[in-house]
Formats: sequence, structure tokens, C-alpha cells
Amino acid sequence: MSAEERTAKYSRYQIMTAIFFLLIAIIILQLFRIQIIDHAKYQRIANNMQTDKQTINATRGQIYARDANGNIAPLVMNRTVYTLFADPSEVKDAEKVRQLVAQVAGSQLAEGGLDKLDNKKLQYVVLAKRLSQEQASRVKKADLAGVGLQADTQRVYPEGALAAQVLGFVNHDGKGQYGVEQFYDKELSGTPGLLQSVTDVRKIPLTIGARDISIPAKNGTDIVLSVDRNVQSQAEQVLADGLRNAKATTGSMVVMDPQTGRVLAMANLPSYDPANYGNALSANVYQNNIVSNAYEPGSVMKLFTVGMGLNEGVIAPTSTFFNRACIQVDDAKICNVAKEVSGRYMTPMQLLEHSLNTGAVWVLEQLGGGQINLAGRQKFYRYLVDNYRLNAPTGIQLANEVDSVIFKPNTPNGARVLYANMSFGQGEQLTMIQVVSAFSAVINGGKYYQPTVRLGKLTGDSEVKEDTPKLLSDKTLRPEVSGTIRDMLYQARYLGAGGRYKDNGYYVGGKSGTAQKVDPKTGAYSDTLTTGTYIGFGADKTKTAKYVIMVRVDDARNGGYSGSAAAQPIFDNMSNFMIQYEGVSK
Repeated sequence: MSAEERTAKYSRYQIMTAIFFLLIAIIILQLFRIQIIDHAKYQRIANNMQTDKQTINATRGQIYARDANGNIAPLVMNRTVYTLFADPSEVKDAEKVRQLVAQVAGSQLAEGGLDKLDNKKLQYVVLAKRLSQEQASRVKKADLAGVGLQADTQRVYPEGALAAQVLGFVNHDGKGQYGVEQFYDKELSGTPGLLQSVTDVRKIPLTIGARDISIPAKNGTDIVLSVDRNVQSQAEQVLADGLRNAKATTGSMVVMDPQTGRVLAMANLPSYDPANYGNALSANVYQNNIVSNAYEPGSVMKLFTVGMGLNEGVIAPTSTFFNRACIQVDDAKICNVAKEVSGRYMTPMQLLEHSLNTGAVWVLEQLGGGQINLAGRQKFYRYLVDNYRLNAPTGIQLANEVDSVIFKPNTPNGARVLYANMSFGQGEQLTMIQVVSAFSAVINGGKYYQPTVRLGKLTGDSEVKEDTPKLLSDKTLRPEVSGTIRDMLYQARYLGAGGRYKDNGYYVGGKSGTAQKVDPKTGAYSDTLTTGTYIGFGADKTKTAKYVIMVRVDDARNGGYSGSAAAQPIFDNMSNFMIQYEGVSK
């Protein structure tokens, strides 16, 4: 071997030696990085590979209603259902699994689940949902490798569609939608638990250690509604009958205890079946129009306007105004429907009895010292906001409550004509729950209670822990003014409507209202599209109001003014029921 060959061989040896040591260095550095620098990261990975985690589902709280005797009954319950799943990597006979699942699950099959059974890279595939106990038993009996069942709960409704818009529903993801289900979703859902254990590669638990965790699930709260199931059932039936007689398809009714703000019934038509909410013809039926739909209240507003005047002392029960058929306010002509009483001096009670638009404007003028000025409009606005609390959502425990629309008097929209119209219920937009809550304060002595649909919650020993009614103000009106309004509404009910209603000895009062709706095609008020309302109370012989009822009917086709022609008969029928149900004395 020549010197050149020996040199070349030695050089190759040096290069290979250098490469060898370089590789050793790289390995050492990699081990250093893994063991020292990235130790925590790889420790977490190793732990996760050795750790089996299972979520323990919480049971959703149930929803109950009461009755007059204090008994409670479930409106929403839970039943156990099962999700059928597979681990394709463990499935030994995919075709056998397909045949069994197709026979057992039928229409409950998960879309595309059976097609994934041959994909051995997958470890979890949902095959079917909401299987019954019987269906789950058939799957268990087959004892197929790689197939499992996971227990879950499904909402069931013992009373069918009763109070559907109050309740809402739970979607396929387990989230509350609309009504109480959405508003109290977190409280009803509870908190899932966790079961964690360290396992070997075969998922067999090893000895108990610090990484083993067992956190039990916290089940959701059982809620008891203030809704009386008997009152609710009657309200829905009476409303359905009344709409049919009025040739209308849309309407609502709310019944409230004016001494607490507790809602006894909320009925809306058309409705839906919460057990099959996907079959509803329109998503609009999910909404509770009593809280989610603002409207122009019409002549119902006149009782609030009269209340302002009496409370401010600018009018008295004995005050009179000269009633003209029409009056001029700037460029607008405001007229009364009741032409037969024109050219007479009228009292505030007669203003309500004959539902005089010009009379409401007269009260507004008195608030401004005899004219519709900014000071008078500001005073009117303050009553709407501060006393009647009509400017903001009530905070009732129902999802999707909307706000009102009331223009301030010092804005371009708050002009003289608008406020003249607002005095008799055209121009502002309010919700039924706002109106009925304010009305309750007007006739109960001046106490405004926050409206509520929740009575309380069910404790572990099946006792109802009641929520305390929330008094937000005791200065809506002075007590003596409240009593005067009650008497006026009682008299107006039996003296108005052409003497149609006879005093049967019960202290029942109320006021109708009809408001024109804006035609979406023209953008102007329509002569045929209307909202008819009636609001009233029933009291015992001490004149203590026991219940308040408000009815709304949209687009009645039975002729006449829908407040008195369509809504008032519904009120009458419901009031007669409440007199008997509450044991109201003459």
C-alpha cells in the first residue's frame, strides 16, 4: 500500500470517526432535550397515554308547576336514553353490527355512522341516538365486540304541549332553547363529573395514585314555576275558543297575581309540541309573544294617562272637560269613536267608560298647565319611565325578552302630535308583560313587583323553597289614587259597552283597547289590521285585587273594534273561572 493510499484510508477513517461522534453528540443532545428541557411536555403526553378519563353526565333539573292547593306536578321530566357507539378498531364483524343496529335503531340511526365501521383508524363512531331501555337491552344481549352504550337523558312532557312557550325545549346538543329552559340553562344543566384513572396499555387500571380523580356530577336544580297548571290549562282552552269565535289565529293571555308579581298562566297561540319541536311549522311559534313581541297598546293606555293626572293632582275624579268629536293638534286631527257623547261635559271616569281619545289628550294638556308643551310631555315621559317602568325589560325569567320603544319628548320624534297619540296608546310600543306588570301596580295600591314565572326550587326533601317576591317600588301611584282607578275601571266596565255587561255582584273592572297596526306593504296605519286588548282585575269584597288578566288578539275578522269585540269576551270567560278558582267573595 502506497503512502497516498494509506493517507486516503486514514482520512476516511477520520471522517467516519467524526461522523460517529457527531451522531453520538446529536443523540445525547436529543436525550438532554427530551429528559431535561422538554421533560414536562413528554411527561404530560405519557400521562395522557396512561390516563383513562370519563365524563360523568349530570342529570338535567326537572320543571314543575303548582296548583291552588299547593300541590306540584312535573311539566318537564327526564327519561334515560342511550347513545350507541362503536370503536371500529375493536369491531370484529362489521356486517353483523350493521345488521343489528339497523334492526334495533331504525329511524334513530346517526347519519353516516354505519359507513365508518370499516375505518380501523377511528376509535369512536356514533351509530344511533336516543335509544330506549328496550332497544339498549337488545344491543347488550347481542354482545358484539367494539360496540358500547352511553346513558343520557331525554326531556319528556307529561302534560303535552301545556305552557310550551313558557318552558322552551332542549336541543340535540343538550342546550336549553327559549323560555325557562334557556334562561335557566346553566342552573338546570348542573355540572358534569370526572372519573380519571391510571391504566396500562390494555386500559386496565393500575394501583390508585395521585393522578386518580373521582369527581361526582352535580345534578341540575329542579325548578318550580309560579304557573298554576289548572289556570294554565284553562287559559289555553279559553284563548283557543275565543280566537275561533273572533276568526283570528294569533293571540295571547297572561294571568298574574298582582300582590306578588307571580305569573299564574301564559298562553300563546299558535303553539307547538316541545317533545317534537322540530315538527313546528315555523320557528315563530317558539317565541313567547307576551315577552318577545312589542305592540301599540291602544286605549288600554288611557287608564295610565288618567292615573298620571290624578296622581299629579292636575285633575280630580270630579273634574270635567268639554268633549268634542274631534280636536286639532298641529297638523293632525284627533277624533273619538264614540260620536254620540260629543258636545257634553265629561268626567275622567266617563273618559274611560266611552274611551275618549280627546279626553286622554285633555289630561296630557293638564300635565303641561293647559297645553301640550315640553314640560307636560316630560312629565308624561317620567311617569312612563319612573312610575310605570315601561321603558325597559322587566327582567322576567324567560329568554328573549325585548325592550319597549318610547320616544323622549325633547327629540324630533317626541313632538306634540306623537305625545297626543301616545296618551291614548298609539305611538309607543310595549310588551304585554310590561303592561300587565304596570297595571298590577296601578290597582294594587301602587306597589310594583318584578314579574316572575319562578316560584322557587325543589329541595332534596321535596319541599319547595319559595323565592321572595321582589318589590321594586311602592310609589307607582298613591294608594288613594290606586283605589280611585279601581273604582273607575269597575264602573266603566258595567256602564260602558252600551250596558252589555251587568253587575253580577263581583268587583271586576277592566279596559279594552284597539290599536291600528302598520301595514308592511304601505308603511301606514291599516284600517283592517288591528291589535285588540283587554286588561282587567277581579277583587274580593275588600276591593283587594286577587288576579289580573290581560288578553291580546291580532287581526280579528269578526267585525267591530277587536278590543271589546274579540279580547273582552275572552277576559270574561277567564275571569269567571278565576272567581270560582280563587274563591273570590262578593
